[in-house]
Amino acid sequence: MTQPWKHGLFGCFDDMPTCLLGWCCSCYLFGQNAEQIDGSNKIGMCVSYCLLSGCYLCCLLHKPRRETLRGAYNLEENPSDFIATCCCSGCANCQEAQEMKERGVAPGGRIPIGSQPR
Repeated sequence: MTQPWKHGLFGCFDDMPTCLLGWCCSCYLFGQNAEQIDGSNKIGMCVSYCLLSGCYLCCLLHKPRRETLRGAYNLEENPSDFIATCCCSGCANCQEAQEMKERGVAPGGRIPIGSQPR
């Protein structure tokens, strides 16, 4: 059974420092989130996200990481990851950062592995 997110997609103002970081430098917040989600290089993800956002294609990087985060915490897909990352990427970045912060993942830390391979 999936569980709801602790903060809604439009709950950006629940955590003002994260909201401001997401608004002023969304590519950095994405890089920080990616590092925590799957160990990606923070600066590499930041630059890639910035370059792809100029073409409105940042969802190509964002969607798989959001899916990984949802899988790790067994979170519901509401709205779909595609819509969240393509249409509301900034809000999705903030939501993901707030979720990890709420669950005790420190910046530079990693989310727990959801399941072990057999």
